[in-house]
Amino acid sequence: MLRETVRPWLIPLTAVVLVLGGAQGLRAQDAAGYTLRGTIVNSLTGQGVPRALVTLNEEYAVLTGGDGQFSIDHVPAGTYAATVSKPGYLGVGYSRHGSGHLMHDQPSPPEIVHVGPDVPDAKIALVPTASIAGQISLSTADSADGIRISIYRRQTNFGHARWVMAGSAQSRIDGTFHMAELPPGSYMLATSASLDNPNLAEMGPATTWGYPPAYYPGVTDPGAAGVITLAAGQQGEADIALTHQQFFPVTAMIRASDMRMPGEFNVLDMGGHPTGLSAQFDTTHGLVRANLPNGSWILEGRGYGREMTWGRVEVHVASAPVTVALNMQSVPHIPVNVQRSFTSSTVSSSGPGVNLLLVSADPFGTSSVSGGESAVPGSNGTAWQMNVAEPGRFWVEASTGGASYVSSISSGGTDLASNPLVVEPGSTPASIDVTLRDDGGGITGQLNTSTANAPGSTEAADIAAQVTVYAIPQFPFVERLPQTRVGQDGTFSFTNLAPGSWRVVACDAPQDIDFHSPDALAAWTGQGQTVTVEAGGTAHVTLDVTHVEATP
Repeated sequence: MLRETVRPWLIPLTAVVLVLGGAQGLRAQDAAGYTLRGTIVNSLTGQGVPRALVTLNEEYAVLTGGDGQFSIDHVPAGTYAATVSKPGYLGVGYSRHGSGHLMHDQPSPPEIVHVGPDVPDAKIALVPTASIAGQISLSTADSADGIRISIYRRQTNFGHARWVMAGSAQSRIDGTFHMAELPPGSYMLATSASLDNPNLAEMGPATTWGYPPAYYPGVTDPGAAGVITLAAGQQGEADIALTHQQFFPVTAMIRASDMRMPGEFNVLDMGGHPTGLSAQFDTTHGLVRANLPNGSWILEGRGYGREMTWGRVEVHVASAPVTVALNMQSVPHIPVNVQRSFTSSTVSSSGPGVNLLLVSADPFGTSSVSGGESAVPGSNGTAWQMNVAEPGRFWVEASTGGASYVSSISSGGTDLASNPLVVEPGSTPASIDVTLRDDGGGITGQLNTSTANAPGSTEAADIAAQVTVYAIPQFPFVERLPQTRVGQDGTFSFTNLAPGSWRVVACDAPQDIDFHSPDALAAWTGQGQTVTVEAGGTAHVTLDVTHVEATP
């Protein structure tokens, strides 16, 4: 419960970036506690930010004044998690966006502040969000009202950079639209299809007209789409031109072993993104009917009978009706074999296990992830199966129980640490073979800053609290990127690392690092320190703090 009541007209929380500095700030008020004073400023202009919400441990809350200054009275001495929020700004302590337009944001950690005598004022720099404004223009005199625009953001998930669905908006009656509260980054925009008479299209083959789905600035191929890169506080422009076209009947004959299953069918573009076009399943005749404009499209189906089935077929429309066959085949189960090459007498040869995730290797694929399951303790060579939601190309990510690491992972002779797993519909896939070892090494380290080296220094502790250390593998790697926070004394450590070369970097803002791409790895050249971890050994590093912008 908040000890200081927040007024009901407060707007929702966003996020911030916290930096400590300034003159004398915490002064004793009485025996009951101290007063925390500080200022909230715009990181680009340096001006005070009014009506920003400052909270400590979710117990104390206050709004800043017109000059961006705030004070919180009667706070007991101690260490607190501080968050600050203001629409239109990024930050720390909440997901890194403002009004909720974007999905898939990871929450950023709160900042640590100290309350007591002779502690500096808090100075908080809020980073302004970006935005995209644009207009839908039609080739006819039709109103461009209510056209759905989806936004995709370039984002690193599980160590791989991909385009991820991030939110949507609708055009106004004049065709304009606006997407606000965007973190800095790279974006693509796409419109959904808009038919003149969608009810007529759902009735089956008919002459139908409308506006096909398109990417900014008006193309159907995601590979040719325009990319908008935004800096903090920047507004991008994205006008999209749509052409009125005829939609032609498409009929797909369904071939499946179990025709009694309910079907789910979708029309995708060639990048695998939803188009907003409907596909109706005629259970009586085993047909799927749709109306599609000229171009290349994907018709995808899923069946849920006695077994899960899946099918996909490309449809090429060239100003005439099209008939295709869609083969629905069973989705295979992938056997997994786990071998444990353990040397420690304290770790049983039957454990720990391993979890596997399959992540789409398509850079324009959806953000869905197929999950694995833990290996059940038993004799060495434990076997189990993964259930795959759909066929495709997948990167495999592994996580272990913490006392071991993945020394090798392959399938049918393919090294899955360097190459994607290919799952074909109706196939009998080779097993995923995983070898675990328990002779991993470690890395210990110390921040190399004048303040962090001062024992008991409040400023040193504050600097350390803002730093995340990443161990970036310089070899093929399938586990999550190792990362750790820094202690108040500026020290940190990693354990159970696979032997090999690692680049260790201390960053003053959170990062999503694509450690699978040579180009992405090259961006970190010269940063931090590279060390070799030996089996069972421990390497030591002393690091300068690398200043980076927070990854949105």
